[in-house]
Amino acid sequence: MQENPQWRGKADTAYEQLRADIEDGLLEPGRELPETELVEYTGASRTPVREAVRRLAAEGLVDLLPRRAPTVSRISLRSARALFDYRRLLEPESIRLVAGRVADAPELNKAITALLSRFEAMSDLPYSDELSLTFREATAEFDSVLASNTPNQYLGRSIQDLRPHSARLRHIAHSDRRRIREATLEHIRMCRAVLDGDGEDAARAMFEHLEHVEAAIFSRLLSGDAELLVS
Repeated sequence: MQENPQWRGKADTAYEQLRADIEDGLLEPGRELPETELVEYTGASRTPVREAVRRLAAEGLVDLLPRRAPTVSRISLRSARALFDYRRLLEPESIRLVAGRVADAPELNKAITALLSRFEAMSDLPYSDELSLTFREATAEFDSVLASNTPNQYLGRSIQDLRPHSARLRHIAHSDRRRIREATLEHIRMCRAVLDGDGEDAARAMFEHLEHVEAAIFSRLLSGDAELLVS
């Protein structure tokens, strides 16, 4: 049976919308997603919505249980810990490799320079919802630039595959307003190390950044956000 391109496009759009809203915490862990609600939420019909939910379930972002509506997956402390253990293996090495090639990659240099300027511009701003959104957008672009410019394609792809899970955990960490300023300064350090071609300092800065993000996430989860956790 030949696939309907229009149906596929609607499924892709619904999937991207739902994944982005799960990553940003607009669809919080534990929230039920009845099909009728999703149809209204996305503006897609039932078949594209079902395909979008199936893809989200395959990525571990939605739980499918018999005789129950799909549910945004809660966070397992064990899986969160494993995710950060894995990120500490991948991302310091990625940024080290990127720093090693920045001198011979003008477009990469330009992208990191622009990101540095964005982080510096927000470093002294008081907290606001607008700042939080601006910061999330800048960090998402930073991650994308690193992953897409990592010389090892398998390493870059592995980091990209982790993005949905990393993004929603990052959202939890940055609910602490103080953490946004700290993370901004950490990104400034990483950008400067990359531009200096100092791969070792860039890797250290990334490792320390991941340590701090993990600590912020576990502090919040263990101090009062049990509804986000797997029961």
